[in-house]
Amino acid sequence: MSHSNKLSLWQKIKQLLTAAEPNSANKHPSSKTSNSEAADVASATHGLENEQTQTDNLTGDDIPEASTTTKEEADLIKSSETPIVEQLKAFFNRKQWHYTYYPPRNSDSQLSHHLSLRMRSRQMDCGYLFRAQEGNNLLAVYGILPFLIPESHQGAAMLLITQINYDMLIGNLEMDMSDGEVRYKHAIDVEAVGLDDTIIEHLLQSVVAMTTVSYELFSDLINTPDPSEDIATLLSELRQQEDARTFFLPTQYVQ
Repeated sequence: MSHSNKLSLWQKIKQLLTAAEPNSANKHPSSKTSNSEAADVASATHGLENEQTQTDNLTGDDIPEASTTTKEEADLIKSSETPIVEQLKAFFNRKQWHYTYYPPRNSDSQLSHHLSLRMRSRQMDCGYLFRAQEGNNLLAVYGILPFLIPESHQGAAMLLITQINYDMLIGNLEMDMSDGEVRYKHAIDVEAVGLDDTIIEHLLQSVVAMTTVSYELFSDLINTPDPSEDIATLLSELRQQEDARTFFLPTQYVQ
């Protein structure tokens, strides 16, 4: 077998192109190139030409579009890069609100930052606490009632909180059993929804609204000498309101 038969197809194409250069126009192809090798080169060249033709015939619909980032996605990326606590501070500063900042403890693996402030609504002065966990990109806002539930009324308060939370779609009420503090909490996943002034504004407005309702409800409770009697009536009214709503049963098929 001759040495030329061992040449790769790329080497054969290179030989043909070298022979076709202008400076070699008067030279004849090497005698070592057989007819079969020339046929292989011609076939390969024809295949390349067909690929080029197919590429030229592609229309605009056939060519995949380059991925683009929308303004909303860009804002979400930008907000995710900025620490939550810095966005909250900037929001408060633009509002010219006075607040107290508490940095995370050294032992806090979630890097929980706290910012507290007081706000007045309907002649009601309540405290509000922002808790930002930079470790898992969570933000919670608490509306704290300005009074404590006495121990004599905590049982009735827990029943009331449990019944209210059962039908609450957003957020929840909670009570500290050690001192009777009642607060409303609403939280969001910043990594999923992002964070800007509009989101902070809506989040705070919902907390203020529910804290106002809770203030009126629990202030009436602590002003009741014997809450065990009134709480039964109140819970009965709440159950009647829930029974009047339409509830949907789950499907019989297991997913």
